Amino acid sequence: MVAAVQHSVLVATPPPASPQLSFRGPSPSPPANLRVEVMELSPISSDESTVGLLSDPLQLAQRKVSEPELKALAKGGRRKLSEFYAQQNELIDSLLRPPDLIEDAEGEERRLMKLKIAVYGSLCANIALFGLQLVAAILSGSLALLATTADSFMDLGSSLVLVYAGRAADSDNPLKYPTGKRRMETAGILVFSIMMGTLSVQLMIEGARTLTGGEHVIDLSSMSIALVGTAIAIKIGLYFYCVTLSQYPSAKILAQDHRNDVFMNSLGITLSILGSKFLWWLDPAGAIVIALLILRSWASTALEHIQYMVGRTATPSFLQRVTYIAMTHDPRVLQVDTCKAYHAGNNFFVEVDIVLPPDMLVCEAHDIAEALQNKLETLANVERAFVHIDYETNHAPEHRKAR
Repeated sequence: MVAAVQHSVLVATPPPASPQLSFRGPSPSPPANLRVEVMELSPISSDESTVGLLSDPLQLAQRKVSEPELKALAKGGRRKLSEFYAQQNELIDSLLRPPDLIEDAEGEERRLMKLKIAVYGSLCANIALFGLQLVAAILSGSLALLATTADSFMDLGSSLVLVYAGRAADSDNPLKYPTGKRRMETAGILVFSIMMGTLSVQLMIEGARTLTGGEHVIDLSSMSIALVGTAIAIKIGLYFYCVTLSQYPSAKILAQDHRNDVFMNSLGITLSILGSKFLWWLDPAGAIVIALLILRSWASTALEHIQYMVGRTATPSFLQRVTYIAMTHDPRVLQVDTCKAYHAGNNFFVEVDIVLPPDMLVCEAHDIAEALQNKLETLANVERAFVHIDYETNHAPEHRKAR
C-alpha cells in the first residue's frame, strides 16, 4: 500500500469506490524527511474502526494501520514513518466521526456548568485578591508589589469583560445583530489586552522614575508577605481548575491569567524582600521587569485575537474534515469545488461550493444544500455555514472583488 493523501482528505490510496468525487486544491504531504515506500501493511478489521461510524463510502477505515504494526515500525528504526501512519489514523477517525455526534451529552453539560463556575469564581476571587494585594502594596510601599496589584486589577477587569461578553452573546437580537454576538468575547479580550499594554507602559515609567530619583525605602512586614502568599495559593488552585476546561476560550484565557499571576506575584514578593533587605533598587527594577512581562504576554494575546477578528483560516485538519463531509454528504454531489473555513471571532464561518448534476431539479438541489448546511453547523465552533451550488467548475473564482 502506498501512503498518500488524495483530494486533501484521503489519507491512503482508496479503492475506486467513488471516482466521480474530486476536490480541487493542494494536497498535504508527509514530512519532508519522511521516505514513504511500498509496504505490506494489513488494514485493521472492521470491528477496530471508528466508534460512532455511520458510513464510510470511501472505505477509509480499512486503510488504518493497526497498533501492533505501528509499534513494529517504531522498533524497526522507522519511528517517523510510524508517527506518520499514527497521524493518518487520527485523521481517519476525525473524518469518519459524525458531525452531530455527542459522545457524552451529560459530560458536556457538566463541563459547561464548570465553565460558569470558573468564570464567576475567578471574578469573585479576583475581587478578593485585588483587595489583599492592594493592602500589601500600600503597607509596604513596594513598587514591585504595586505592579502585581495592577496586574490583579486587570485580571478583575478581564473577568468582568468575559462575564459581560458571555451574557451579551447569550442575549440574541436577530434584528439588530443578524449573525449573533459571539464575537463580543473576542472584542472584549482585545480591549482588555490594550488596557494591559497601557498599564504596563505606565508601570515602567514609574519604575524608571524611582530608579533615577534615589534610594527607595520599603517597609515589608510579615503581614504583607502573608497576604501575597495567600493570593498566590488561591491563584494556583484557580489555574489548575481552569486548565481542565481549556477547550473553552474563556477558560483558556482565565488559566493564562492565573498562571501569569502565580509567576508575577512570586517574582514581585521575592524582589520586594530582596529590595527591603539588601539592594533597594531591586524593587523598582522588579516593577519594570514585571511590567515588561505583562506587556509581552498580552501583546501576544492581542495579536492572536486580531487575527481571529480579521478572519484567519482554520487549521488544515478542520478543512479536511469539512471537505470530507461535503464530499460524502450525498451520492449526487459530483465534486467539491471550494472549501473555506475562517475565524469570525473565536468561532468559524464555513463556505463550501458543491457541484450537482446540471439537469437536477431546483427543489432537489436546495434540499441537498440545506441539509449539508445544517450538518456543517452541528460541528463544534462552527457559527455559520454557507453552501453554494454549481453545475460545473470551469469558471473563474467567485465572490472576489477586483484588486
